[in-house]
Amino acid sequence: MFKRLVYLIPLLAALFVAGVTALGYYADGEKYRQQEHAEVMHILADYKSALDGALNARLHLANSLNHSLSASPTMSQEEFEALSQGLLAEVGGIRSMHFARGTSISLVYPASELSKVGAPLSSLAEGGVRALALLAMEKGQSQMIVTHEKGHDAILTVLVPVFAAETDTVIGVVSVVADATTFFRESELDRRDGPLLLGLRSPESQGTGSIMLAGAPVVFDMNPEIREIALPSGIWQLAGVPKQGWGRSPYGTYILAGGGVCIFLIPVSLWAVLIMIMGRFKDREKYRQLVQNAKSIILHMDLAGTITFCNEYAEEFYGYDPGELIGKPLVGSLIPEKDLEGNSMKRYWNRLLKTPSAHPFNETVNMRKNGEIVWVAWANDATVASDGTTIGLLCVGTDITDRKLMEEALRQREKQYRLLAENVSDVIWGLDADTRFTYVSPSDETVRGFKRYDVLGRHVEEFLSPASKARFMESVAALDGQMVREGTIPSITEDMEFICADGSTVWLEVHIGLLLNDDGEKIGMQGVGRDITDRKLAEALREDVERMAKHDLKTPLGAVIGLPAEIRSRGGLSPAQKTMLETVENAGKTMLQLINRSLDLYKMECGTYVLNRVTVDVLAIFERIKAEVQPQIRDKGISIGLEMLSHQSDRHFPVNGDEELLCSMLSNLLLNALEASPDSGAIVITLDKREKISLSIRNQGEVPAAIRDTFFEKYSTANTASGSGLGTYSARLIARTHGGDITVDTDLPGQTTIKVTLPLATPLS
Repeated sequence: MFKRLVYLIPLLAALFVAGVTALGYYADGEKYRQQEHAEVMHILADYKSALDGALNARLHLANSLNHSLSASPTMSQEEFEALSQGLLAEVGGIRSMHFARGTSISLVYPASELSKVGAPLSSLAEGGVRALALLAMEKGQSQMIVTHEKGHDAILTVLVPVFAAETDTVIGVVSVVADATTFFRESELDRRDGPLLLGLRSPESQGTGSIMLAGAPVVFDMNPEIREIALPSGIWQLAGVPKQGWGRSPYGTYILAGGGVCIFLIPVSLWAVLIMIMGRFKDREKYRQLVQNAKSIILHMDLAGTITFCNEYAEEFYGYDPGELIGKPLVGSLIPEKDLEGNSMKRYWNRLLKTPSAHPFNETVNMRKNGEIVWVAWANDATVASDGTTIGLLCVGTDITDRKLMEEALRQREKQYRLLAENVSDVIWGLDADTRFTYVSPSDETVRGFKRYDVLGRHVEEFLSPASKARFMESVAALDGQMVREGTIPSITEDMEFICADGSTVWLEVHIGLLLNDDGEKIGMQGVGRDITDRKLAEALREDVERMAKHDLKTPLGAVIGLPAEIRSRGGLSPAQKTMLETVENAGKTMLQLINRSLDLYKMECGTYVLNRVTVDVLAIFERIKAEVQPQIRDKGISIGLEMLSHQSDRHFPVNGDEELLCSMLSNLLLNALEASPDSGAIVITLDKREKISLSIRNQGEVPAAIRDTFFEKYSTANTASGSGLGTYSARLIARTHGGDITVDTDLPGQTTIKVTLPLATPLS
C-alpha cells in the first residue's frame, strides 16, 4: 500500500499541475482568439458598409429607371438615353442598360446596343441572366447576379421588374449591366494592402452550389468571420481572416514552459519526500510479504531450543492459534521426544543448535496439535549477532507428508506386484513398440523352458508358430485400428501356439493390451498368457471321437436304408405299412446326408476336401429348390424372379463345381431368404458370368443389427428356436472351398443382398 502511495501521490500531483497548466493555456488562447475575432469583425463591418454602398448605388440606378419607366411606359429611345446619361453621373462602371417590354428588348443604352432593340429577351448574354430576368418578371422581385464571360472581366447584372402605374402588373424588366471590377474597387474588396484576407461568395445560387464572387476561396476553409450582405433576392457572404492566419497568444509558450517545469519539479520533490518518509517501512513490508505469505514453515529458535518466532503458515499448519507457539520448546511441542526408531530427538536438535552447518538439511517426523503425525523437510541456518556469535537457528520447513506416504505406498505396491508376478502361474510379459520382449515373468521358464535372458530383447514372433504368428499380426493391426476409431485403449484375447525351448509347442490363451504414453501414442504392449494346452488336446480328442462316432454310425444306417426296400420286395404290405417303411427309409437317408455333410464340413475346415468338379446347371438347381419349397412360397405369397446379366442362354447357366456342395449352398441361401422375407414379398436372383461367376439373392427384410458383424460365423443366428447357425457358415465355407467368397450387403434400407462369387474355370472335357 505504501509503495503504491509513493507513486500515486506524485502522479496525482503531476496530473493536477498538468490540468492547471492546460486550463491556463486554454483560457489565454481563448481570450486571444476572442480579441482577434473581434478585431476581424470590426474590420469586416467597414468592408460590409462599403459593399452595401456600392450595391445600393447600382440598385438605386435600376430603381430610378424603374420608376421613370413606370411613370412613362411609352418612353422613346432618345428619352431613355437622356435619362440614362443623367443617372450615370454619380455611378461608375456601368456598361449598358436595357428595358425589355414583355419578352423583347425595346430600349437600350448606350447607342452601341441599338442592335438589340426588338430582339427577344433571350438575346441577353448569359443563360443565368436570362433565367433571372424571367424570374424577376414572374415574381415581381428584383434580382442580382455576377457572371464571368469568357475572355472578359466579371459582370454585375441588376434586374428590376417594371410595374404599370398604380397597378401590380409587370410590364417589363430593367437590366443594369455593371463592371464587377469597378464595383469591387468601390467596395475596397480588391485591396492587397489591407489587414485581412477577404472572400465573397453567393451560397446555393439556384441550386448550383456556392459561387465565389471575389477574393480567395481558401478563406472559407480557414474558420473565417462571416458577415451576410442582404440582396433583393438573397444574400452574399463576406468572409475574412487575418492576412497571416489566426495566430496564437504570445503568452502561451511561457505558460506551457512554466507548467512543464512545475510538472517535473513538484512531483519529483513530492516523490523524494515520500521516499524518505516511507523508506523505513519498505524493509518491514518486504520481510512481512516474504515470511508471512510464504507457503513454508518458518521458525526461529534460540540456543535453548525455544521457539521465538513462527509465521502464520506454521501456526495454521500445526493447528495453533496466533502467538500460541511463541515460548514453547520445539522438541515436545512440534517434534516428538523420540523418532519412529526410538532415537532421542532432543539430543539430535541440541547437536544441531551447536553446529548448524553440520546438518543444513534434514527430514523429521512432526506432530500437530491434534496429535496427527506429519513429515517435514527442514533447511537450517544459524542466526548470528553483530559480533559473529550464534544466537539462534532459523528453520524453513516444507510439508512432505504426501510424498512420504506415496513413497511408502509405492514400495508396498511394488513389493506386492513383484510377489504376484514372480509367483503367478500365468505368463506375464511386456513388449516395446517393435514387439520386442522388455519383461517376462519367471513362470515363462516353467511353461516354456526358456531362461529370461534368452527371451528379453527378442521379437515375440520368433516364439510363435507360423499360423499363430499371422494371427498375432492380425490382432495387432486390429488393436491399432480400434484405437484410431474409438479413441480408447483396446485389448484382445486370442489362442496362440508358442514354441518351447525343447522344440515342442504349447497353447496359451493370450490377453493383449496396448500401452500408451500421455499423448496417446503407442509405446508397447502388455500380455498375460494362460496355458490351455490340455484344453486344446481335449477339444481335438472330442472332435476325433465325434468324427469316429459319425463314421461308425454309417454302418447301421446302411441297414436302415436298405431293409425297407427288401421288405417291400416280398409284398403283402398294406398302404399304411408302405408309408411307414418309406418314412424310415427317408429318415435314414437324411441322417446319412447329415453325417456326410458334417464330415465334409470338417474336411473343408481342414482344407483337405477334394472337389468333384462337374458341369452343374445353376438354373436347374434353383428350379429344383423352388419345387421343394413351393408350399412355403405359396403360404407366404412370395414371388421369385430371375435375372440374367451375361450373354448366356435363358434356359441354362452352367458352372464348374461340386454339385452336392453347390446344391447345399444355394438351398441354404434361398431358404434363409424365404424365412427372412415378409409376406407378399419378393426375391430376385441375379446371375452373371463375365469377369467372374456372380450369384446374388436379394430379398426384402434386413439382417438384424446384432448379427451383421458375425453373419457368416458358426452358430450365428437371430432365431435360436428355428435355426442352428450353420447355414450361412457352411455356405461361405463351400464358396471358399471353390476358390470364391460370399458377402452380405445391407446398405439398401429394408433389403438384404447375399452375393456369391466363384472363379471362372475352363470347360470340363
